[in-house]
Amino acid sequence: MQQRTLGRTGWRVSEISCGTYQTFDVPGAAGRAQVLALMRANLAAGVNLFDSAPMYGHSEANIGAALPALPRGGADCLIATKVLQSSLAGARQQIAHSFQVIGGRIDLLQIHNMAGWREVLPHLAELKAQGRIGATGVTHYSSGAFGEIEAAMRTGLADVIQVPYNLGEREVERRLLPLAREMNLGVLVMTPIRPLFRRGALLDRLRGLELAPFRDYGVSDLGSLCLKWLLSKDPDV
Repeated sequence: MQQRTLGRTGWRVSEISCGTYQTFDVPGAAGRAQVLALMRANLAAGVNLFDSAPMYGHSEANIGAALPALPRGGADCLIATKVLQSSLAGARQQIAHSFQVIGGRIDLLQIHNMAGWREVLPHLAELKAQGRIGATGVTHYSSGAFGEIEAAMRTGLADVIQVPYNLGEREVERRLLPLAREMNLGVLVMTPIRPLFRRGALLDRLRGLELAPFRDYGVSDLGSLCLKWLLSKDPDV
Protein backbone atom coordinates (compact mmCIF):
# COMPACT_ATOMS: atom_id res chain seq x y z
CA MET A 1 0.00 0.00 0.00
CA GLN A 2 1.43 3.35 -1.06
CA GLN A 3 1.15 6.41 1.16
CA ARG A 4 0.71 10.10 0.43
CA THR A 5 1.18 13.18 2.59
CA LEU A 6 -2.18 14.59 3.70
CA GLY A 7 -1.51 18.23 2.95
CA ARG A 8 -0.25 20.44 5.72
CA THR A 9 -1.04 17.87 8.39
CA GLY A 10 2.20 16.18 7.37
CA TRP A 11 0.60 12.79 8.04
CA ARG A 12 1.55 9.89 5.81
CA VAL A 13 -1.78 8.32 4.91
CA SER A 14 -2.53 5.18 2.93
CA GLU A 15 -3.80 5.90 -0.58
CA ILE A 16 -6.87 3.81 0.18
CA SER A 17 -8.41 4.37 3.60
CA CYS A 18 -11.24 2.69 5.48
CA GLY A 19 -14.70 4.23 5.56
CA THR A 20 -16.85 2.82 8.35
CA TYR A 21 -20.40 3.62 7.27
CA GLN A 22 -22.60 0.53 7.82
CA THR A 23 -19.73 -2.00 8.00
CA PHE A 24 -18.72 -0.79 11.49
CA ASP A 25 -22.31 -0.16 12.62
CA VAL A 26 -22.93 -3.49 14.33
CA PRO A 27 -24.10 -3.61 17.97
CA GLY A 28 -22.86 -5.61 20.92
CA ALA A 29 -20.06 -8.14 21.21
CA ALA A 30 -20.50 -9.24 17.60
CA GLY A 31 -19.93 -5.68 16.44
CA ARG A 32 -16.83 -5.23 18.56
CA ALA A 33 -15.36 -8.50 17.29
CA GLN A 34 -16.18 -7.67 13.67
CA VAL A 35 -14.64 -4.20 13.83
CA LEU A 36 -11.52 -5.45 15.59
CA ALA A 37 -11.05 -8.05 12.84
CA LEU A 38 -11.65 -5.45 10.11
CA MET A 39 -9.20 -2.98 11.63
CA ARG A 40 -6.56 -5.67 11.99
CA ALA A 41 -7.05 -6.71 8.37
CA ASN A 42 -6.83 -3.11 7.15
CA LEU A 43 -3.65 -2.45 9.11
CA ALA A 44 -2.13 -5.66 7.76
CA ALA A 45 -2.90 -4.40 4.23
CA GLY A 46 -1.25 -1.05 4.96
CA VAL A 47 -4.43 0.99 5.52
CA ASN A 48 -3.97 3.41 8.40
CA LEU A 49 -6.86 5.93 8.31
CA PHE A 50 -10.33 5.05 9.58
CA ASP A 51 -13.14 7.53 8.91
CA SER A 52 -16.21 7.51 11.14
CA ALA A 53 -19.06 9.77 12.28
CA PRO A 54 -21.70 9.86 15.02
CA MET A 55 -24.38 9.21 12.40
CA TYR A 56 -22.65 5.91 11.57
CA GLY A 57 -24.33 4.34 14.58
CA HIS A 58 -22.05 2.03 16.58
CA SER A 59 -18.97 2.80 14.47
CA GLU A 60 -17.23 5.22 16.83
CA ALA A 61 -17.79 3.04 19.89
CA ASN A 62 -16.59 -0.08 18.08
CA ILE A 63 -13.43 1.72 16.99
CA GLY A 64 -12.84 2.85 20.55
CA ALA A 65 -13.24 -0.70 21.82
CA ALA A 66 -10.86 -2.06 19.17
CA LEU A 67 -7.97 0.37 19.57
CA PRO A 68 -6.48 -1.06 22.79
CA ALA A 69 -6.42 -4.56 21.24
CA LEU A 70 -4.55 -3.45 18.12
CA PRO A 71 -0.75 -3.53 17.81
CA ARG A 72 0.81 -0.69 19.80
CA GLY A 73 -2.62 0.17 21.16
CA GLY A 74 -3.70 1.52 17.80
CA ALA A 75 -0.87 4.05 17.66
CA ASP A 76 -0.41 3.31 13.95
CA CYS A 77 -4.01 4.31 13.18
CA LEU A 78 -5.32 7.73 12.28
CA ILE A 79 -8.87 8.15 13.57
CA ALA A 80 -11.14 10.60 11.74
CA THR A 81 -14.66 11.42 12.77
CA LYS A 82 -17.18 14.22 12.24
CA VAL A 83 -19.64 16.55 13.93
CA LEU A 84 -23.11 17.15 12.50
CA GLN A 85 -24.78 19.91 14.52
CA SER A 86 -26.09 23.30 13.42
CA SER A 87 -25.37 25.01 16.76
CA LEU A 88 -22.16 25.36 18.73
CA ALA A 89 -23.83 24.06 21.87
CA GLY A 90 -25.00 20.93 20.06
CA ALA A 91 -21.58 20.50 18.47
CA ARG A 92 -19.80 20.70 21.82
CA GLN A 93 -22.07 18.01 23.22
CA GLN A 94 -21.66 15.71 20.23
CA ILE A 95 -17.88 16.13 20.16
CA ALA A 96 -17.66 15.35 23.87
CA HIS A 97 -19.58 12.13 23.26
CA SER A 98 -17.27 11.19 20.36
CA PHE A 99 -14.21 11.69 22.56
CA GLN A 100 -15.81 9.51 25.23
CA VAL A 101 -16.74 6.55 23.04
CA ILE A 102 -13.57 6.60 20.94
CA GLY A 103 -11.48 6.69 24.08
CA GLY A 104 -10.25 10.28 24.20
CA ARG A 105 -8.56 10.15 20.81
CA ILE A 106 -9.52 12.01 17.62
CA ASP A 107 -6.88 12.77 15.02
CA LEU A 108 -9.06 14.46 12.40
CA LEU A 109 -12.36 16.15 13.30
CA GLN A 110 -14.52 17.24 10.36
CA ILE A 111 -17.68 19.29 9.85
CA HIS A 112 -20.19 16.74 8.52
CA ASN A 113 -22.22 18.01 5.55
CA MET A 114 -21.08 21.57 6.39
CA ALA A 115 -23.62 21.75 9.23
CA GLY A 116 -23.23 25.04 11.12
CA TRP A 117 -19.67 25.34 9.88
CA ARG A 118 -19.34 29.10 10.31
CA GLU A 119 -19.91 28.70 14.04
CA VAL A 120 -18.47 25.22 14.58
CA LEU A 121 -15.26 25.34 12.50
CA PRO A 122 -13.63 28.02 14.71
CA HIS A 123 -14.34 25.74 17.70
CA LEU A 124 -12.57 22.88 15.94
CA ALA A 125 -9.61 25.20 15.36
CA GLU A 126 -9.60 25.93 19.11
CA LEU A 127 -9.54 22.21 19.89
CA LYS A 128 -6.58 21.83 17.55
CA ALA A 129 -4.75 24.75 19.19
CA GLN A 130 -5.33 23.08 22.58
CA GLY A 131 -3.81 19.85 21.26
CA ARG A 132 -7.04 17.90 21.71
CA ILE A 133 -7.29 17.02 18.00
CA GLY A 134 -4.63 16.84 15.32
CA ALA A 135 -6.41 18.48 12.39
CA THR A 136 -9.70 19.99 11.25
CA GLY A 137 -11.75 19.28 8.16
CA VAL A 138 -14.93 19.99 6.23
CA THR A 139 -16.94 17.55 4.17
CA HIS A 140 -20.05 17.23 2.03
CA TYR A 141 -21.38 14.55 -0.31
CA SER A 142 -22.80 16.97 -2.92
CA SER A 143 -21.12 19.26 -5.43
CA GLY A 144 -23.96 21.68 -4.67
CA ALA A 145 -22.14 22.47 -1.41
CA PHE A 146 -18.79 23.22 -3.05
CA GLY A 147 -19.35 26.96 -2.68
CA GLU A 148 -19.64 26.55 1.08
CA ILE A 149 -16.62 24.25 1.16
CA GLU A 150 -14.61 26.83 -0.76
CA ALA A 151 -15.64 29.55 1.68
CA ALA A 152 -14.58 27.35 4.61
CA MET A 153 -11.25 26.59 2.93
CA ARG A 154 -10.55 30.30 2.50
CA THR A 155 -10.91 30.93 6.24
CA GLY A 156 -7.64 29.06 6.72
CA LEU A 157 -9.21 27.06 9.56
CA ALA A 158 -9.64 23.75 7.69
CA ASP A 159 -6.69 21.41 7.14
CA VAL A 160 -8.54 18.75 5.13
CA ILE A 161 -11.52 18.55 2.79
CA GLN A 162 -13.49 15.38 2.06
CA VAL A 163 -15.41 15.47 -1.22
CA PRO A 164 -17.06 13.22 -3.83
CA TYR A 165 -14.78 12.41 -6.73
CA ASN A 166 -15.04 9.65 -9.30
CA LEU A 167 -15.15 9.09 -13.04
CA GLY A 168 -18.70 10.41 -13.16
CA GLU A 169 -18.35 13.28 -10.66
CA ARG A 170 -15.45 15.57 -11.56
CA GLU A 171 -16.68 19.02 -10.55
CA VAL A 172 -14.11 19.03 -7.74
CA GLU A 173 -11.36 19.29 -10.37
CA ARG A 174 -12.59 22.72 -11.49
CA ARG A 175 -12.45 24.72 -8.26
CA LEU A 176 -11.67 22.81 -5.08
CA LEU A 177 -8.63 20.73 -6.02
CA PRO A 178 -6.68 23.73 -7.40
CA LEU A 179 -7.43 25.70 -4.23
CA ALA A 180 -6.49 22.76 -2.02
CA ARG A 181 -3.12 22.54 -3.79
CA GLU A 182 -2.61 26.29 -3.42
CA MET A 183 -3.37 26.16 0.31
CA ASN A 184 -1.65 22.78 0.90
CA LEU A 185 -4.83 21.21 2.24
CA GLY A 186 -5.30 17.46 2.47
CA VAL A 187 -7.98 15.87 0.28
CA LEU A 188 -9.96 12.76 1.20
CA VAL A 189 -12.12 11.27 -1.55
CA MET A 190 -15.53 9.75 -0.88
CA THR A 191 -17.69 7.66 -3.25
CA PRO A 192 -14.84 6.65 -5.59
CA ILE A 193 -16.97 3.90 -7.13
CA ARG A 194 -20.61 4.47 -6.21
CA PRO A 195 -22.20 7.95 -5.90
CA LEU A 196 -23.99 8.21 -2.57
CA PHE A 197 -27.61 8.65 -3.66
CA ARG A 198 -27.25 7.17 -7.14
CA ARG A 199 -25.51 3.97 -6.14
CA GLY A 200 -25.57 2.29 -9.53
CA ALA A 201 -25.09 5.35 -11.71
CA LEU A 202 -21.37 5.08 -12.43
CA LEU A 203 -21.04 1.30 -12.70
CA ASP A 204 -24.16 1.11 -14.86
CA ARG A 205 -22.62 3.57 -17.31
CA LEU A 206 -19.38 1.57 -17.44
CA ARG A 207 -21.00 -1.84 -17.71
CA GLY A 208 -19.89 -3.66 -20.86
CA LEU A 209 -16.63 -1.72 -21.10
CA GLU A 210 -13.82 -3.89 -22.45
CA LEU A 211 -11.30 -4.25 -19.62
CA ALA A 212 -8.58 -6.13 -21.50
CA PRO A 213 -6.56 -2.96 -22.29
CA PHE A 214 -6.36 -2.22 -18.57
CA ARG A 215 -5.29 -5.65 -17.32
CA ASP A 216 -1.59 -4.72 -17.25
CA TYR A 217 -2.47 -1.94 -14.77
CA GLY A 218 -3.96 -4.33 -12.25
CA VAL A 219 -7.58 -3.78 -13.31
CA SER A 220 -9.71 -6.86 -12.74
CA ASP A 221 -13.22 -5.37 -12.66
CA LEU A 222 -15.06 -2.06 -12.92
CA GLY A 223 -14.48 -1.22 -9.26
CA SER A 224 -10.73 -1.59 -9.55
CA LEU A 225 -10.81 0.45 -12.76
CA CYS A 226 -12.46 3.33 -10.87
CA LEU A 227 -9.91 3.12 -8.06
CA LYS A 228 -6.95 2.89 -10.44
CA TRP A 229 -8.21 5.98 -12.28
CA LEU A 230 -8.26 7.98 -9.05
CA LEU A 231 -4.92 6.67 -7.85
CA SER A 232 -3.35 7.64 -11.18
CA LYS A 233 -4.04 11.30 -10.43
CA ASP A 234 -0.90 13.21 -9.51
CA PRO A 235 -1.75 15.14 -6.30
CA ASP A 236 0.79 17.84 -7.21
CA VAL A 237 -0.65 18.67 -10.65
